[in-house]
Amino acid sequence: MLLLMVIAIDFGRMFYSYIQITNASREAAAVGSHAPSSIVPIQVAAGQEKSAQGQGGENAITVTAVCKDSAGGTFANCGLATGGASGAGNTITVNVAERFTFLTPLITAFFPNLQMNAASTATITDYASSSGGVVPGSCADPVPSFVVTVTSGRTVFADPTASRPNSGVCNISGFNWRWTVDPLSDTVGSALGDSYTYDADGTYVITLTVTNQTGVRVQTTRTITVPAVVAPVCTKPVANFTWTSVGKSYTYRDASTVTDSVNCPITSWLWTFTDLGGTQSNAQNPAVQDYGNASSHPVTLTVTNAAGSTTITKNT
Repeated sequence: MLLLMVIAIDFGRMFYSYIQITNASREAAAVGSHAPSSIVPIQVAAGQEKSAQGQGGENAITVTAVCKDSAGGTFANCGLATGGASGAGNTITVNVAERFTFLTPLITAFFPNLQMNAASTATITDYASSSGGVVPGSCADPVPSFVVTVTSGRTVFADPTASRPNSGVCNISGFNWRWTVDPLSDTVGSALGDSYTYDADGTYVITLTVTNQTGVRVQTTRTITVPAVVAPVCTKPVANFTWTSVGKSYTYRDASTVTDSVNCPITSWLWTFTDLGGTQSNAQNPAVQDYGNASSHPVTLTVTNAAGSTTITKNT
């Protein structure tokens, strides 16, 4: 009875894995319906859905796509399905295959290489529609353009709204991002912009590929560094000092302050002792000064950092 229970659990796991690849094929077909030209985003969508709830016994998946026209004819490659040669009705079918391994030895002996397949079909929406299947002659190739900013930490936002054309029959119909040199980073984007979070600090090249009714794919790139290095904004220090005296001997101590002592520290001090014939010192806390009399003595301190200098004079 225990063996039968384990076998039942094993077959339950297989059925659960089959549901996973079925969902993966549906997600991949949805991506392919508006971006069938490249298999990479389709594979990424399937992999993300499949990996969401993985379990033991599962293996790597294989993702393939076949595109057909409304009459059932097969395109040589799915990139041709966006040209509008057959008008509305072109479809893409994504098949996800996976080898499943049973954990029960007895079952494994009977099914050593069980292959599961799940397929989903979607209508291609990214096509140039016309009665004769001819690309509109008035359309020019699209012009991709985008700006990218670091929004927080390693998260960036890419804004492609400057891409043209952005209206009419020649409007850009496909935005595709490659966030690194790795094709697995490809994602399907929107006309309003998209965010992406990197796993590690570094400098990355982002590629935007756009398509419109001409069927031509045009790319442009930008380079971004995460996290962004922002130069500190320095402010001038506030000059100030204190002193102590024993008889005619004085000891001076710098008490100046600065807003950002780490990035904008005070870099120089200039003391001027008027009653000592204008003698100057660059020490932060100058040595004892002996004036030779007990009257009031004017002392000037100038402090400097990257933003500039400030001066203060006190009668000590």
